[in-house]
Amino acid sequence: MNLSPITHVSFDAEMLCLGWADGLQLRQPLSRYRCLHEATPEQRAQFQIERRGRWVSWPQLGESGVSVEAIDWIWEHLCNESMARLRAVEWQLDRLPADDQAIVALWRLEADGYNGGFLQFFCNWGEQTCELALDTLAAIGARNARGLVSRQRQLIAHLEGHPQLEQRWDIPGLLSDEQHELISGELDEQLWSAMEEVPALAVKYFYLG
Repeated sequence: MNLSPITHVSFDAEMLCLGWADGLQLRQPLSRYRCLHEATPEQRAQFQIERRGRWVSWPQLGESGVSVEAIDWIWEHLCNESMARLRAVEWQLDRLPADDQAIVALWRLEADGYNGGFLQFFCNWGEQTCELALDTLAAIGARNARGLVSRQRQLIAHLEGHPQLEQRWDIPGLLSDEQHELISGELDEQLWSAMEEVPALAVKYFYLG
């Protein structure tokens, strides 16, 4: 991945500030990094830019050091921008440009997937967002994650038209114990691992083009 390197590291009050060679500048609260937040100015100044500018580390802090990865920051930045545009159009997803719709779908899959798993994601956002997430996972090359989400979706397909299905959040209660364990146990655990590659693939696709 030909990602522009981090070239600038600074601190502004309670914020960590990073700058990239392509002009991108991002800030995050120091409170996210406890050891860095508690460090002295002298300790904070002892950073190292590593891995061709993709990481910044403070190896002397804490038991195992503090590391910041560019990919994570840029992906969060893309998600925040797309979510802000969604808010500006009163949460009407279909009013966003295609790339923003795709990023929002991935963000929702990540946020709900890591919190309550696939069922929380699907019950919160429905078929449109699920299909959009599947299409986006395919587009960025996240084959494993796409395969898992597709299988989980197939495992609830038999409930379509069920007489007791009045709203999406009825779905978990209509699954058998075995189906629930497969979707929310075995497959969710696999999905969490598979989703680890999504930030890098998404940044390559949406940011680097």
